[in-house]
Amino acid sequence: MGNIVIDRIKHYFGSVKYFFYSLSFQVKLIFSLIFSISIFITLCAFVIIHNIQSNIDNQVLKLNHNLKITQTLAQFSAQTLIFDYKTNNIRKARLEELINTVSKKDSEIYFVVITDNAGNVLAKSKFAHLYNLFKNYPNKVMPPNHVPFIRISYSTNGKLLTLAEPIQFNSNFLGWVWVGFADTGFTIVGSKKELLVFLFEIFLLVWILSVIGAIVNSLIITRPLRKLEKGAKAISEGRFGFQLPLKGFLGKELSQLVKAFNKMSKRLQQYEESNLATLSSERNKFESVVMSIADGVIVLDKENTIQIVNPAAARLLNRSGDELLRQKASNIWDVRTNEQILNYLNNIRIIDTEGYPHEYLNFELVRENNNLKLIITPLYDANNEKLGAVIVVQDRTKEAEVELIKQEFISNVSHELRTPITSIKCYVDTLCSHNDQIDGKIRNEFLSIVNEETDRLSNLVNDILELSRLESLSAKISLSVQEVYPSIDYALKSTMVLANKKSIKLLTDISENLPMLNMNQEYIERILINLISNAIKYTPGNGIVKLTVKEEKDFILFQIIDNGIGIQEEHIPLIFERFYRIENKVHTIKGTGLGLTIVKKSIEQHGGKISVRSKLGEGSIFEFTLPVPNQNTIKIKDFKKESHIAKSA
Repeated sequence: MGNIVIDRIKHYFGSVKYFFYSLSFQVKLIFSLIFSISIFITLCAFVIIHNIQSNIDNQVLKLNHNLKITQTLAQFSAQTLIFDYKTNNIRKARLEELINTVSKKDSEIYFVVITDNAGNVLAKSKFAHLYNLFKNYPNKVMPPNHVPFIRISYSTNGKLLTLAEPIQFNSNFLGWVWVGFADTGFTIVGSKKELLVFLFEIFLLVWILSVIGAIVNSLIITRPLRKLEKGAKAISEGRFGFQLPLKGFLGKELSQLVKAFNKMSKRLQQYEESNLATLSSERNKFESVVMSIADGVIVLDKENTIQIVNPAAARLLNRSGDELLRQKASNIWDVRTNEQILNYLNNIRIIDTEGYPHEYLNFELVRENNNLKLIITPLYDANNEKLGAVIVVQDRTKEAEVELIKQEFISNVSHELRTPITSIKCYVDTLCSHNDQIDGKIRNEFLSIVNEETDRLSNLVNDILELSRLESLSAKISLSVQEVYPSIDYALKSTMVLANKKSIKLLTDISENLPMLNMNQEYIERILINLISNAIKYTPGNGIVKLTVKEEKDFILFQIIDNGIGIQEEHIPLIFERFYRIENKVHTIKGTGLGLTIVKKSIEQHGGKISVRSKLGEGSIFEFTLPVPNQNTIKIKDFKKESHIAKSA
């Protein structure tokens, strides 16, 4: 039975111990403080109650002491009153002597008054009249209604305890003895001084408990909350990564909370850095895209101030980017352009369901000899609030020139087509109307002219079709590795007649043992014929045209040199453009302006390059290169340069 009880007690204490250890640090600390305060209050209560009981005992003893003094004084007074003195004055003197003797022995006696049974004063102490004892009569005190008489009153000297004791002798009532004692405070805690000490102890106890509570509150709740508030404020201000020190946080729970806060702050910092890196990367990408756009881009804010300008826009406006930034858009355009832009930006209001304007401002202008096209688009945020605008500046100068060239080409082609067609129609009409009247020789001459004009039309159409085919992305020239000499021979023979007509010497300087090329023979022949024919056309009679072919490094260089009229420097960059004809500006040699364009496209299809050097009045040098294929080249032996020299008649 005893073992069972012991086991139960152990189990109970084990449960209590487990419960105590499972509590958090704050709860343990609060329980410990409550337990300590309870013990402290219990001890204080014990001390106070003990003091109260001691004070009560002391007060009772003191009251008994005062009663004994009063009774003793009454006994001595009775003896004095019954003694037979000669006169009443002697009796009075004896009573006053008795009063003085008693008063000197006890300093707490304020006054003593002895009266007869009717209340008449027989003797009194020196200052008895100062106390509130003689109310109605100056030398008479009203006898008390009960015995013992105890009264507490107040005087100028403080609280007063008045005791009255009857004077008796052998059951004879002789009078009364009134004694006034200093009342130091008959309370449960003792005297007045002791009461003040008691109240001070209570006050001090309350303050000690309040301070302990404040310290505990500060350690457990206030200080951690203030630190957490400081950390939360730092996070709200954007100072991600702010760390709270673990020191100063009591308990595992608060430490875990601080660790979680620091971890959250660190993660927020990482997210911020990641987001900043992403935003910076996206901004860099955006700026890179804007800066690399071939068209000019100008971004305006809602006040029409330039915030972003790319190099293309600065170049087209002929101003530096730094000069344009922070400028008002109205400072870079003329009055008419500003009116169009501002009128559009100020009046655009209609937005579709996806937040885009229904139409954009699109117009062209000429600025410093450049044809510019402006496309203005307003910018809106997700709430359809206007943020600014984007102006795209496109250089349309080249397109305008091409358009002009096309118009000239159409005019030239129309003329070139109309002339042979008119000639053909004229001769055919003549043959149809007067066939019987025309002899055979004239008829054959007419038919020959019709045939030549038909060839002329055919060549013109073929040039146009050939250029279209060369410019097609899907078109590829069929190439094969072969000798270049046959193409050179064919081109020289084809142009010899034209050279002889103008008495022009056609010279050659062709290297021996040229490597084989990966080429299309028909196109190479056409290239050489076109370049040699042009040189002959633009060289006056008795001039010289020379063809030079030689190997240099990994390519073969072809040069067509003449001492003709030359080309003005301003036309050189444009002569390979489609439809461009120098003769429209310098002379009147017929053509469509497609020959050199076809030559350039054909050479590029072979992987080569063409260039021109010319000086007005001195002649021109057209040269192009064709790459040598990466394989064993075949040298052609015994090919004499002299055999390729053709002289004019």
